[in-house]
Amino acid sequence: MNQKKNILMICSWLNIEKNIGSFFWEQANLVEDDFNIKICNFKEKRIKLKKLYKAFKVNKIKQLKTPNGIESYEIEYLKFDFLSEKFNTILLTKKIISFNKYLIKKGFNIDLIHAQSLFNAGIEAYYFNKTFNIPFIFTEHNQFTLKNKRKKEIKVLNKIFELPFPKLVVSHDKIRQFAANGIFSNFEVVGNYVNESLFYYDSTIKKNESFTIITIGAYDALKDQKTLLLALDKIDQLTTETIIFNWIGYNGWGQDKEYDVKQLISEFNYKNIVINLTPSLSREKISVELNKADLFLFSSISEGMPVSVLEALACGLPVCSTRCGGVDEIISKENGHIVQIKDYEEMADFSLRVINKNIIYDKKTISKSILKTFGKESFAKKIKKTYSTVIN
Repeated sequence: MNQKKNILMICSWLNIEKNIGSFFWEQANLVEDDFNIKICNFKEKRIKLKKLYKAFKVNKIKQLKTPNGIESYEIEYLKFDFLSEKFNTILLTKKIISFNKYLIKKGFNIDLIHAQSLFNAGIEAYYFNKTFNIPFIFTEHNQFTLKNKRKKEIKVLNKIFELPFPKLVVSHDKIRQFAANGIFSNFEVVGNYVNESLFYYDSTIKKNESFTIITIGAYDALKDQKTLLLALDKIDQLTTETIIFNWIGYNGWGQDKEYDVKQLISEFNYKNIVINLTPSLSREKISVELNKADLFLFSSISEGMPVSVLEALACGLPVCSTRCGGVDEIISKENGHIVQIKDYEEMADFSLRVINKNIIYDKKTISKSILKTFGKESFAKKIKKTYSTVIN
């Protein structure tokens, strides 16, 4: 019987205690039957000359467990703002060497690294490869831009694209973003994963009495929630019935945005719309709220393939989203509607058609269809195949 191969997943962002990056450990869980997998995050600690004393307070490798039992590590390393890129690269490489030795002592010899987004997981994976000749792949989730990137980072990026390993992206729109930055390659579109053990249509959950609109997302200019609120304003003017609007996760990126969110909402004078604000919520409770709602609105400007939209569809909710990237692959006339970025009027008009039952959706069909394409079986098959191909 062949021994399981070892996969190290490096995540560009990860905070288990704040539930940030949960879809990374959910994806890791998908391949556990066939691979040994651990996840980690390299945390840069920037040192300025006037605070040089902080260089003597570096944490050791911090070991954690994700909620689904995946072993995880946080590795802090120093970056001196007043020293050369070459020196800082040596520091990062030394940290990578010490972390690799740490894993080997635990009996974990890395066979493949999976970097989740190029900045900075892909760069860290590159130095693993350069030092130990460990193959790696990356999946790009983030908005890709070379703006404000250092020359050293761009140089490493070019070297990554010279390597023969697969380059994965979550949506076709990501290919366009790379091209806009002068990067062309044979990208493989793998989509994203929705955890069907948490997000599925549950007919036993009692629906809200009033029509309920829901959105999920951290408050940020890139998410453009003002467009959504403008759509609600138009809905408010054209309906006399009570509409519930639930905004969940406005603190989703670990920052307190309550004041900013309330300031934004204060610009509107809704008469028939009742707003409920939830700074953060467990994924289990999010699933319940999605099942209780009637419509999901999403007003982002740029995305990879938004997991929150996938999860809403998995719970059977029709979705109206801006054409922000990644939604063309998942939204059709059978499960919702796509509007142009900032087109709050069309978002409102579509919502009113759903509210007035001019359009009726079958929630069970919506859920079944999305899970067939982006659920466990489909996504795991793609990732396992990629892992095995590169290792062999």
